[in-house]
Amino acid sequence: MKSSRPVRIWGQRLAMGQAPIFMIEDVDTATQHAATAIAEMAMREISPTPGNFCVWYNYISGSVPELRRDLDALLLSGKTVSASNIQNLFDKYFREPDAEERLHQTGDDLQNTLTDVIRQVTQAGLDANEFGKTLTKANSSLGTGRIDSASMKDLVGELITATKLIGQRNQALEAQLKQSSAKVTALQSRLDAARRDALTDALTGIGNRKSFDLAVQFRAQQATEQKSDLCLLIMDIDHFKKFNDSFGHRVGDQVLKLVGTKLKQAIGGNDSAARYGGEEFAVLMPQTKMFDAVDRADKFRTGLGAHSLKNRSTGQVYGAVTVSIGVARYRAGESLEGFITRADQALYRAKKEGRNRVVAEAS
Repeated sequence: MKSSRPVRIWGQRLAMGQAPIFMIEDVDTATQHAATAIAEMAMREISPTPGNFCVWYNYISGSVPELRRDLDALLLSGKTVSASNIQNLFDKYFREPDAEERLHQTGDDLQNTLTDVIRQVTQAGLDANEFGKTLTKANSSLGTGRIDSASMKDLVGELITATKLIGQRNQALEAQLKQSSAKVTALQSRLDAARRDALTDALTGIGNRKSFDLAVQFRAQQATEQKSDLCLLIMDIDHFKKFNDSFGHRVGDQVLKLVGTKLKQAIGGNDSAARYGGEEFAVLMPQTKMFDAVDRADKFRTGLGAHSLKNRSTGQVYGAVTVSIGVARYRAGESLEGFITRADQALYRAKKEGRNRVVAEAS
């Protein structure tokens, strides 16, 4: 294993343990954010495509702090915000090839629903305007003081008809808006689920590499602002190739699933675990001192290796699954690449010294 590697960092600040990107909002708030997003796009002559809407909705709701920071900087620069700018932000924060089709489909449905809501509200405004004209006409006729009984009867009849009509249309509008609001809520949930899937490793059920890249940015900034500790564990399954070569890739997949499951059980509080790549995993431990991080890493290592993996159907024993772990502590102001590299170097030492052990970064 190499002692360092290029690190790709994604721009969104997101804690995997908290996942603000998946916020569930009440119907009124979600509808208000959606309407504001469409209004912002209309003002800037940006087409309300699913991708553009996704960016503006999350900007308005504030669910993605780093996106909001980037777009605020663009707006404050005084430059015209173009569709290309918004496309770049969508690619940076939301694009995931395997989830893109679902995101687009859900975005299309959401856009159509919101367009229908706007049409309903616009029609209600036209109806109210017509009713206002009827009232103005009646007020003008009554204001002259010269109206005979027949004209008065016609005027009252016209007011009654107009009042009934506006009442019926308002009831219909209320029903339509309730139905549309329910649909918006359901579509937003679908959109949240698609985005959640885009940050999850399908095999192990924990965060994927993109999720880790987002989380490490968020946690590093948080540690700097709060002057708190942040530790990183990078671990590698010992002799993983042996499981694949000796027993097949299905057993190898089971080994990966086992480690993912044990990590989910072991982490707590604000910790977050992710599959870092191949047979490597990463765990971020905010507000955790180095001594405690090393201790918890060692407890995970010994607990994982205490039992042998075997086939439940045949009873075939595959052997114990052990891991080597490197631990590093974040230094305020350092680059994320440096932080990750130090944990990686500690992992390299753990493997070089015999595997199945925890090694802290060199002090």
